[in-house]
Amino acid sequence: MTPKILAVLFIILGIVVVFMLMGGSLTQLFSSSKQENGIIQIKQNGTCVVEASDGIPRSIQNCPYDQGDNITINYKQGLPGMQSHSQ
Repeated sequence: MTPKILAVLFIILGIVVVFMLMGGSLTQLFSSSKQENGIIQIKQNGTCVVEASDGIPRSIQNCPYDQGDNITINYKQGLPGMQSHSQ
C-alpha cells in the first residue's frame, strides 16, 4: 500500500472512531428528516426550548413564539439541531 492510501484509511478510521466515542452513528447524519408537533416548554431571554418525541430538547434563538405555543418542527432523529420550525 502506498503512503497516500494508508493516510486516507487512517483519516476515515479516525472519523469513525470519533463518532463512536460521541455516541452517534454515521447513519444519523444521512437519515431523513422527521416532522412533528411540539409545545414550547420554556421561553427565556428570547430563546425557546421544545422537546421532540426522541427526548432531545431543541432550542430556537430569537424565538417569535410564546411558552405553551404548539409548533411544527423538522429535525433529524437523535441529533440536537433543528432544521426548521413554524406555527
